[in-house]
Amino acid sequence: MTFAGDVQAQQSTQEAKASFVFNGQRVVIDQSNEEAARFAVNFAGAGDLCGAPCIAPMETAAGVDTLGETELVAFLMDEVAGNTGLLVDARMPEYRARGFIPGSVSLPHSVLGADNAYHDEILEALGALQVEGIFNFTDARKLLVFDTGPSTNEAGDLIARLLGAGYPAEKIKYYRGGMQVWAVLGFSIQEGGA
Repeated sequence: MTFAGDVQAQQSTQEAKASFVFNGQRVVIDQSNEEAARFAVNFAGAGDLCGAPCIAPMETAAGVDTLGETELVAFLMDEVAGNTGLLVDARMPEYRARGFIPGSVSLPHSVLGADNAYHDEILEALGALQVEGIFNFTDARKLLVFDTGPSTNEAGDLIARLLGAGYPAEKIKYYRGGMQVWAVLGFSIQEGGA
């Protein structure tokens, strides 16, 4: 039997903000986005991949951790700023143009298809080393993959393709909240095709 005094819940909140240099530019992440409501509306609804309303699973693949916003900000500060990781936007460019998380890179879910002539070059750009047709992912970057949010699954598709190519699950993280939750929480969003 458990008594109320025996149960402890986390009762503190954390401030999620960051400032770092990415691609030679200062990136600032905080929750002071004055256009949060406009962005939230912009990212609302289901994505095209589902064909009907859907909800992405909390766990996208075995061994791939699902992170929240404070962990995403820590990943930006530790891995992206340290040049050992990438925050990866799995959406197609037309969706990314509506807004994206500053400090992220675009890697649309479809580009790792086996029929893409640049498949191997993309893996090499992520840090994999190919020797005699076999990839070694020892020095590959850590990836944190996101998409529009819980009503889409481009991130899950990209993660499945990465795993299928041999990318180690322990080097991949998943931000399920995506742009939908990021916008609702008022975090920094950059617009355009960058």
